[in-house]
Amino acid sequence: MSPPENTKQISLSRIKSGPLNYVVPIIQYFSSNPHPPHKVRLCSVGISHYVEKVRWGFTLSGIDYIEDAHTPGLASIATTTIDAETSATPIIKTENGQVVKDSTAILQKYCPELYPTPEVLEIEEELDKTLGPSARVFAYHHLLKPEHKNLMSDLATRETSIIETILFKMMVNRNLIQPGMKKFMCISSETALESQSEIESIFETYSKRLETSPYLAGDAFTAADVTFCALSSPLLSPSQFDDLSADPATFPTELIEMREKLRATPAGRHVVRCYNEYRFGRIEKGKVEKGGRKMVQILSGKRDRWGVIGLVIAAPLVGFAAMLN
Repeated sequence: MSPPENTKQISLSRIKSGPLNYVVPIIQYFSSNPHPPHKVRLCSVGISHYVEKVRWGFTLSGIDYIEDAHTPGLASIATTTIDAETSATPIIKTENGQVVKDSTAILQKYCPELYPTPEVLEIEEELDKTLGPSARVFAYHHLLKPEHKNLMSDLATRETSIIETILFKMMVNRNLIQPGMKKFMCISSETALESQSEIESIFETYSKRLETSPYLAGDAFTAADVTFCALSSPLLSPSQFDDLSADPATFPTELIEMREKLRATPAGRHVVRCYNEYRFGRIEKGKVEKGGRKMVQILSGKRDRWGVIGLVIAAPLVGFAAMLN
């Protein structure tokens, strides 16, 4: 069963044609990093598992970058000012200003050593279309429930700007952001069940593959493993995310049960092992060398401008409320 399409895009022209137009300069001014010289700028939703895939690749390649982290929903303002036709993350601006979007394209550009055979890209693209959307629908469906408002707000605002943090928490508390997220990601009870079934099927498939191979595409750690592990991270909660996560006991029961079920599979154990051994490794002479255990961080720069923050909180809230209704 294929997962539901849940990556509907919002263009800059659509944003500027409605009340959200008033929010654009505010988010740009208060909530976005300028493109730093001699660094890659990664524009992201901080909790995105596709963004985690890119972070992992940048770490392996030793790329000097800064992350422009945003919340779900508000990220579309930042991304569409980089590329007017896409609201998806991750998207980057390279050292010379080139725009590259899509996690696979970014990984191919900066980590070509992770693609020793055509099979690697085939696995990666299949996981991007199946595991990625399914994990997102399943996790958000449960996190967006009213009883988990505080948890959702805390997870989504890690290393975002002060004004974006305030706005997002206000909108979540007033149930203004949830309808839009469900609409644009096609989240419902039905799609969550479909996604759960898809996730379990994928883990069963790759557990069988790992019975005859130490890695997903042969005898070496590749982009296939990076993709599978990163896209599984919201489901398995590797310990490397402890600084960006919350108390595991506060998570929805459904996510806790899924985490324990998947961790018990060979594929789940593979994710934990790869995070322990390779999340902070380095590509040396065409091979991925193992690294030590550290914590995943969002490398965000300073972007809070305190002078007039208090004057502009209401306008974005009104604009988003009008767009979502």
